[in-house]
Amino acid sequence: MPPQPASPAWSPARIKALLLLAGPLLLPLLGPQLVWLHTLVPVSVSYQLVTWGRAANSLVLQALLAAAVVALFTQTVALFFFGLAMVPLGYILAAGIERRDSASWLGLKAFAYLGVFWLLLAAYAGISGGPTPLALVRDNLDQGMTAALGQQPGDGPAEQQVAATLAELRNFIDRAWPALFTISLLGLVWLNLLANHWLLRPKGLSPWSELRHWRLPDHFVALAAGALLLSLLKIEPATTIGLNTALVLAMLYFMQGLGVVSHLLIYWQVPPLLRGICYALVLLQGYGLLLLALLGLAEVRLNLRRRFAVGQ
Repeated sequence: MPPQPASPAWSPARIKALLLLAGPLLLPLLGPQLVWLHTLVPVSVSYQLVTWGRAANSLVLQALLAAAVVALFTQTVALFFFGLAMVPLGYILAAGIERRDSASWLGLKAFAYLGVFWLLLAAYAGISGGPTPLALVRDNLDQGMTAALGQQPGDGPAEQQVAATLAELRNFIDRAWPALFTISLLGLVWLNLLANHWLLRPKGLSPWSELRHWRLPDHFVALAAGALLLSLLKIEPATTIGLNTALVLAMLYFMQGLGVVSHLLIYWQVPPLLRGICYALVLLQGYGLLLLALLGLAEVRLNLRRRFAVGQ
């Protein structure tokens, strides 16, 4: 653990750290459209814990108290508890970074925590009679599609097309919700690991050399091939199992493909600003995600990062 900064109780550095902790917790309470900021709570907490040491515990407590007061006044207590659930993930990440765990092992522990949390939340919703996470997703899907297409319930051709599209999406979600659930958790953990690495690397506190070198074990290719084969069958539940497995592996190979792209851009000495534009162009295109997954899969055979080696 790094030495704690010797600064007064309300020094500018301490106030800045407190604001960075409180921001992702407070802002979603003031505007529900900012609820996505809760995904930044883990990296905010872990970064302050790693850089400030034990002194960060009081900062985290102060940020939580401020968020709790705001939640009481704005009547968003449920939203506050969602943000609160992200705080332990920050402690898990900080502890793993200080122990210098590998990115894969730390990511697995973080994923396990999030999985248990959401399963307990779903179980509580079932017991209390409240809406389950799947039901909430379907409701949001209905509202989002209706708003996007500008259609109201009716019997016209356009309304029937919207209803048919919604029915197909509902059927897909009902079949693929385990994979969609897993992918969302993997994405959250992955983004927090990347953010921690980028923030801590300049300070020499990141335990990982370069995350762009991360890769799946080669034998996962056989698992991917088997999952694709099962998804093409018309035999349930084999088809659904294959579909869910293929979607999760596609996410993992997408992460590997993004690492390959990052490696090649560095090898070609692309300036950082232009690199960011390249990432945005690829990630904002629907087919770009598929291309990165295919690139990650092809890396098993092509070994592009080994062929185009660059310094650490």
